[in-house]
Amino acid sequence: MEAKQSFSTSDVAKFCHVTADTIRKWAEAGRLHVFKTPGGHRRIRREDLLRFMKENSIPIHEDLERPGVKILVVDDEKAVISVIRRFLERAETPFHIEMATDGFDAGRLTATFRPDVVFLDLRLPGIGGFEVCRRIKHHPLTEMTHVIAMTGYYQGEAAQRVLELGATMLLQKPFTPEDLRHALVKVGVDIKNA
Repeated sequence: MEAKQSFSTSDVAKFCHVTADTIRKWAEAGRLHVFKTPGGHRRIRREDLLRFMKENSIPIHEDLERPGVKILVVDDEKAVISVIRRFLERAETPFHIEMATDGFDAGRLTATFRPDVVFLDLRLPGIGGFEVCRRIKHHPLTEMTHVIAMTGYYQGEAAQRVLELGATMLLQKPFTPEDLRHALVKVGVDIKNA
């Protein structure tokens, strides 16, 4: 159920029924917003592509415009990421999922992916979960993002601190599928058949 959030110029060319060279020219002329990956490859964000196609009356394929909830999972334990991902992929609710294993990637993806919900581990290498939460909730572009903090270690004052920083709730590890369902319902996400 995961959907791509950015596309290569070749992908966009197919959606727009033109050549990749035409996409490059549109980008160079400023008609279509493009960003470059760290490897220097041009990419077009889904939202920018949809806006461009609507403004230019280009028919939009149903797979491209499929709605869904954007979820970012931030944890340095791959097993935790895998459990949450499997839970979301089994649901009928359409989700767009991104993963990060440290605070730096969490910040980068929050800015580019703009998730609706972030599952955020509090013990991360580098920039810790408390600081990531503070940055998400205190930035005008992401202040409405729901943060579901996760921990197997913190209780009491530390748990209260993350809620004061703006997290919607604290999910204790280990958690069950029902715990995940409850957390998503609490932030207003309707889960079907997970």
